[in-house]
Amino acid sequence: MDIAVSLVLGVFGHIFGAYMFYFFHRFIFHGPLGKHPILKQWKALHTRHHQRPSDPGAFFFPWWVNLAVWTFAISLFFVSPSFSIGMISFFALYAYRHRRAHTGSTSKAAAHHMSHHNGIKTNFSGTYPFIDILHGTYEKAKS
Repeated sequence: MDIAVSLVLGVFGHIFGAYMFYFFHRFIFHGPLGKHPILKQWKALHTRHHQRPSDPGAFFFPWWVNLAVWTFAISLFFVSPSFSIGMISFFALYAYRHRRAHTGSTSKAAAHHMSHHNGIKTNFSGTYPFIDILHGTYEKAKS
Protein backbone atom coordinates (compact mmCIF):
# COMPACT_ATOMS: atom_id res chain seq x y z
CA MET A 1 0.00 0.00 0.00
CA ASP A 2 1.19 3.49 -0.80
CA ILE A 3 2.77 5.33 2.18
CA ALA A 4 0.58 8.41 1.66
CA VAL A 5 -2.59 6.29 1.71
CA SER A 6 -1.40 4.53 4.86
CA LEU A 7 -0.74 7.84 6.59
CA VAL A 8 -4.16 9.22 5.60
CA LEU A 9 -5.86 6.04 6.84
CA GLY A 10 -3.90 6.29 10.10
CA VAL A 11 -5.02 9.88 10.62
CA PHE A 12 -8.63 8.92 9.85
CA GLY A 13 -8.40 6.03 12.31
CA HIS A 14 -7.09 8.37 15.00
CA ILE A 15 -9.87 10.90 14.38
CA PHE A 16 -12.44 8.07 14.27
CA GLY A 17 -11.28 6.95 17.73
CA ALA A 18 -11.55 10.53 18.99
CA TYR A 19 -15.10 10.85 17.63
CA MET A 20 -16.07 7.45 18.98
CA PHE A 21 -14.93 8.58 22.42
CA TYR A 22 -16.73 11.95 22.08
CA PHE A 23 -20.07 10.38 21.17
CA PHE A 24 -19.86 7.72 23.87
CA HIS A 25 -18.95 10.36 26.43
CA ARG A 26 -21.61 12.86 25.41
CA PHE A 27 -24.54 10.62 24.58
CA ILE A 28 -24.03 7.57 26.81
CA PHE A 29 -22.08 8.79 29.86
CA HIS A 30 -23.86 12.14 30.10
CA GLY A 31 -26.85 11.71 27.85
CA PRO A 32 -30.05 9.86 27.20
CA LEU A 33 -28.50 6.69 25.78
CA GLY A 34 -27.06 5.92 29.22
CA LYS A 35 -30.59 5.10 30.42
CA HIS A 36 -30.79 1.95 28.30
CA PRO A 37 -30.37 -1.20 30.40
CA ILE A 38 -27.29 -2.45 28.58
CA LEU A 39 -25.53 0.92 28.93
CA LYS A 40 -26.54 1.81 32.51
CA GLN A 41 -23.46 0.17 34.01
CA TRP A 42 -21.13 2.16 31.71
CA LYS A 43 -22.85 5.39 32.71
CA ALA A 44 -22.67 4.42 36.40
CA LEU A 45 -18.92 3.82 36.10
CA HIS A 46 -18.47 7.22 34.53
CA THR A 47 -20.59 8.85 37.24
CA ARG A 48 -18.29 7.26 39.82
CA HIS A 49 -15.34 8.78 37.99
CA HIS A 50 -16.92 12.22 38.33
CA GLN A 51 -17.64 11.65 42.00
CA ARG A 52 -14.07 10.52 42.73
CA PRO A 53 -11.87 12.03 39.99
CA SER A 54 -8.66 11.48 41.97
CA ASP A 55 -9.31 7.78 42.55
CA PRO A 56 -7.08 5.78 40.16
CA GLY A 57 -9.61 2.94 40.31
CA ALA A 58 -12.17 5.21 38.65
CA PHE A 59 -9.92 6.38 35.78
CA PHE A 60 -10.67 3.67 33.29
CA PHE A 61 -13.31 1.14 32.43
CA PRO A 62 -13.33 -2.38 33.80
CA TRP A 63 -11.44 -5.10 31.97
CA TRP A 64 -14.45 -6.28 29.97
CA VAL A 65 -15.08 -2.84 28.43
CA ASN A 66 -11.40 -2.41 27.62
CA LEU A 67 -11.42 -5.87 26.09
CA ALA A 68 -14.38 -4.97 23.86
CA VAL A 69 -12.82 -1.70 22.66
CA TRP A 70 -9.39 -3.22 22.06
CA THR A 71 -10.89 -6.28 20.33
CA PHE A 72 -12.76 -3.95 17.96
CA ALA A 73 -9.64 -1.88 17.27
CA ILE A 74 -7.42 -4.92 16.74
CA SER A 75 -10.04 -6.66 14.58
CA LEU A 76 -9.96 -3.65 12.27
CA PHE A 77 -6.27 -4.42 11.77
CA PHE A 78 -7.30 -7.29 9.46
CA VAL A 79 -9.36 -4.86 7.36
CA SER A 80 -7.03 -1.86 7.44
CA PRO A 81 -3.85 -2.02 9.50
CA SER A 82 -3.21 1.72 9.10
CA PHE A 83 -6.71 2.70 10.21
CA SER A 84 -6.49 0.33 13.19
CA ILE A 85 -3.10 1.64 14.27
CA GLY A 86 -4.45 5.19 14.02
CA MET A 87 -7.43 4.29 16.19
CA ILE A 88 -5.24 2.53 18.74
CA SER A 89 -2.96 5.58 18.80
CA PHE A 90 -5.93 7.72 19.85
CA PHE A 91 -6.85 5.47 22.77
CA ALA A 92 -3.22 5.29 23.89
CA LEU A 93 -2.94 9.09 23.74
CA TYR A 94 -6.25 9.52 25.55
CA ALA A 95 -5.22 7.10 28.31
CA TYR A 96 -1.96 8.98 28.80
CA ARG A 97 -3.55 12.45 28.80
CA HIS A 98 -6.45 11.38 31.00
CA ARG A 99 -4.15 9.94 33.61
CA ARG A 100 -1.96 13.06 33.56
CA ALA A 101 -5.01 15.32 33.89
CA HIS A 102 -6.00 13.51 37.08
CA THR A 103 -2.51 13.47 38.55
CA GLY A 104 -1.87 17.20 38.53
CA SER A 105 -0.73 18.11 35.01
CA THR A 106 -1.14 21.79 34.15
CA SER A 107 -1.13 21.26 30.37
CA LYS A 108 -3.85 22.72 28.14
CA ALA A 109 -5.16 19.20 27.48
CA ALA A 110 -5.41 18.55 31.22
CA ALA A 111 -7.18 21.86 31.82
CA HIS A 112 -9.66 21.04 29.03
CA HIS A 113 -10.45 17.66 30.56
CA MET A 114 -10.67 18.89 34.15
CA SER A 115 -12.99 21.74 33.12
CA HIS A 116 -15.41 19.01 32.03
CA HIS A 117 -15.48 17.81 35.63
CA ASN A 118 -16.48 21.32 36.70
CA GLY A 119 -19.11 21.95 34.02
CA ILE A 120 -20.47 18.57 33.04
CA LYS A 121 -22.37 19.89 30.00
CA THR A 122 -19.18 20.83 28.11
CA ASN A 123 -15.79 19.60 26.89
CA PHE A 124 -16.71 15.99 26.22
CA SER A 125 -13.86 15.31 23.80
CA GLY A 126 -11.29 14.71 26.51
CA THR A 127 -8.41 15.18 24.09
CA TYR A 128 -9.21 17.49 21.19
CA PRO A 129 -11.07 20.75 21.88
CA PHE A 130 -11.76 21.20 18.15
CA ILE A 131 -14.31 18.37 18.36
CA ASP A 132 -16.18 20.21 21.10
CA ILE A 133 -15.95 23.44 19.08
CA LEU A 134 -17.47 21.71 16.02
CA HIS A 135 -20.38 20.36 18.09
CA GLY A 136 -21.05 23.44 20.23
CA THR A 137 -19.94 21.80 23.48
CA TYR A 138 -16.71 23.73 23.97
CA GLU A 139 -16.06 25.88 26.97
CA LYS A 140 -12.71 27.59 27.44
CA ALA A 141 -10.87 26.08 30.38
CA LYS A 142 -10.04 28.45 33.18
CA SER A 143 -6.29 28.67 33.69
